[in-house]
Amino acid sequence: MQTIRRVKAEKVFKFSVSVFKHVGVGEEEAKIIAENLTLANLRGIDSHGVVRLPVYIRRVIKGLIDPLGPIETVKDQGSIAIIDAHNNFGQVAAMQAVLLAAKKARDYGAVTVGVRNSNHFGIAAHYAMKLTEQKLIGIILSNAPPAIAPWGGKIPMFGTNPVCVGFPVDKNESIILDMALSVVARGKIRLADLKGEKIPDGWAFDENGNPTNDPKAALMGSLAPVGGPKGYGLALAVDLFCGLLIGSSYGRDVKELNDFSGPSGTGFFIEAINIEHFRPYQEYKNLITDYIMNIKRCPRRNGVKEIFLPGEMELRETEVRRRLGIPLDEQTFLLLKNLAVELGISCPF
Repeated sequence: MQTIRRVKAEKVFKFSVSVFKHVGVGEEEAKIIAENLTLANLRGIDSHGVVRLPVYIRRVIKGLIDPLGPIETVKDQGSIAIIDAHNNFGQVAAMQAVLLAAKKARDYGAVTVGVRNSNHFGIAAHYAMKLTEQKLIGIILSNAPPAIAPWGGKIPMFGTNPVCVGFPVDKNESIILDMALSVVARGKIRLADLKGEKIPDGWAFDENGNPTNDPKAALMGSLAPVGGPKGYGLALAVDLFCGLLIGSSYGRDVKELNDFSGPSGTGFFIEAINIEHFRPYQEYKNLITDYIMNIKRCPRRNGVKEIFLPGEMELRETEVRRRLGIPLDEQTFLLLKNLAVELGISCPF
């Protein structure tokens, strides 16, 4: 039986900041990355939370993430911009893109900022939420290391390539759709492997293209795309946007976090849409409030107690975890303790 420890979000955040600062990340940049990891844990996306700390740090130590890489705007033309992250942290580069997109959206209405030559950026919801807080619609795309095979193939060619869309409602209650284009994010399979647990049927295939519930075999094989060939098609499209179009790595050239043979080369698309350029914001807010009420009032199937909006379950989980603490299983706890010992810093939990 798993031992679970509840740790206050503030402690998780502060520990993460201290870890990043210890390996040369600037304080403000460390806070951005730590905020993303802590938010993942708060929202119940533990596969993208502090369990990622050790591999991020190893990549910095091995020179595969450059925390001093200049995040450079290489093109700024009207409603379009391109940022070269120069192998800096994905969270830092993505947040800079968010800030630029939000600023430009005030003038241009709809803005796209591409980020190339970066790294894993954690949960996409973080960036969509930053935009919805400013009464902007956010669309966040990222490519990722190969995990999904072309439909009918057995070799992974595309990442789980998250798609995230955020619609503002109230400051802390926006609609946030954040999903991988595989049935499940690869991080959940890594977490199952770490815990020594089987994965559900339908999640993945082994290296021969056969269905498997063994996480090790799944990590050697490929993930099932959501919606079968439809998910495969979407993963391909995101890869073209985030890689080929803006000059970042794509396809099998994007490196996995645990692949220490070279930089990741990840690319992102950050889009901001200013609602005021389409209709008055208050009018939009009144309409979307009614829209939500109609969805919540939809007659339910037998056994269904409530209909949830995208991101609503994560919001409720955040409230619970802020009150009770973030649950860390024994394996994750030991990973963090060992990391603290390795770096010679204290672990507050």
